[in-house]
Amino acid sequence: MKKPIISVIITTFNRLSFLKKAVKSVLVQSFKDFEIIIYDDHSTDGTQDWINTIQDKRIIYIYADKNYGCDTFPKNEATKQAKGQYIAYLDDDCQYLKDHLQTLYKTIEQNKNIDLVYGDRLIIDSEGKIPSQVGVYSNFNPFLLLQRNYIDTSDVLIKREALFSVGGWDERYRKYVDWNLWVRMAKAGKHFLRVPKIITHYFLHKGMKSQRKEDEKAFMVPAWSSYDVEIDLPYLHTPHEIKVAVFSLTKDRLFYTKKCFKSLEKKAGYKYDHYVVDNGSTDGTEKWLKENNRYIKIYNKKNKGISIASNQALVRIIKGCNSKLPFTTVEQDFEAYKYDIVIKYDNDCLSLSNNWLKSVVELYKRNHMVAMSPYPEGLRDNPGGSPRLAYGKFNNHLIGVVSHIGGLCHIAPASIYKTFRWTEDSPLHGLQDLELSQWLTRNGYQQLYIEDLKVEHIEGTEVQHKRYKEYFNKREKEKITKPL
Repeated sequence: MKKPIISVIITTFNRLSFLKKAVKSVLVQSFKDFEIIIYDDHSTDGTQDWINTIQDKRIIYIYADKNYGCDTFPKNEATKQAKGQYIAYLDDDCQYLKDHLQTLYKTIEQNKNIDLVYGDRLIIDSEGKIPSQVGVYSNFNPFLLLQRNYIDTSDVLIKREALFSVGGWDERYRKYVDWNLWVRMAKAGKHFLRVPKIITHYFLHKGMKSQRKEDEKAFMVPAWSSYDVEIDLPYLHTPHEIKVAVFSLTKDRLFYTKKCFKSLEKKAGYKYDHYVVDNGSTDGTEKWLKENNRYIKIYNKKNKGISIASNQALVRIIKGCNSKLPFTTVEQDFEAYKYDIVIKYDNDCLSLSNNWLKSVVELYKRNHMVAMSPYPEGLRDNPGGSPRLAYGKFNNHLIGVVSHIGGLCHIAPASIYKTFRWTEDSPLHGLQDLELSQWLTRNGYQQLYIEDLKVEHIEGTEVQHKRYKEYFNKREKEKITKPL
């Protein structure tokens, strides 16, 4: 049997008079390739008898064995049964306008990178005592979404895989649950698009969930902050283990490399794969690396510079350890072997804080749209890293928001490397971090330092220049002055 393109999910409880109008508004849609899944949360008002009178094979009816008292569990259960490529929701006190599904479907098909499209609504007093009014609306803005909800459950069409990837509706809460879902999807990097057109009618009535006065603790959703609610929930799938890849570049200075890698292994507190690109070392670094099976290695016969070597690491990370995997396009290879987090970790970076990578992973679970660095000590030119623009908190960690993360150790979602590569004719040292930060800003990522997770520029910049004077003099001479 052919699967429908759209699954429309309606959850209901003892609101038969509203439900009849809601279901009819779907059946008369100009777009016809849909199924309707009605999840009845144990109604006792004749809803089941009425459903049995409808002769339409597109309707699937589920009657709960008990009343769950909140629509999040019913929505998740119905979503598990959905066969459509796209998922739409319709609250039983709303009605679709005739072209609702057609409008949203056409838009999402024309914008392949979009995960969720939404339209506007007209609010109608069921008793006719006040004029109709347009509901709250806005073009998509993730920062505004943290402050107020302007997307309603009944106004959306969502790609099935995008909904399942965040684990569905949060069943712990009773109110603002759609707001919670949109915020989690936005933090997961999903793409939204508004259709500026009224496509839904919403009827005001007694007993509306938005008007109920319940215990605040029963429904308040900790979604406003960027760092305090987990994105990936277990209701529609089993959350996967976060996979981390670290890459480092080496060019001589074996003393620093040994000290750096030892501290990383001791302090990380979370497992990772470590990729190392050696840029033509002549001091025994290559021999030492070959004797250590802990690292996934790439050897260059001569110094190819930071940008090229970093891109070499990224390609290998994307391809993983499977050398038989064909290299076609960046995006295809990324999907074939997936890491969640990629960390650039300089070979003169010393880990100081216990379990720092474990804390980084916990933050990533709450927001995929951030790039971060630990607090760096021992820097000469910018002590402590970039100037802080604002501060926040995550668990017991202090967060400093910046416009430019540092290069000693920077941590980013692996997904950015679907498209980002360092410009290979950029300077060998100095502007790569700026290039990445500019890209992150343009693409909506927040940049920050985790203030109490600390790393150290081994021995500090001043001592390094004295100890490896020839190394730094050579690096200065090798710099390319061509601007970005």
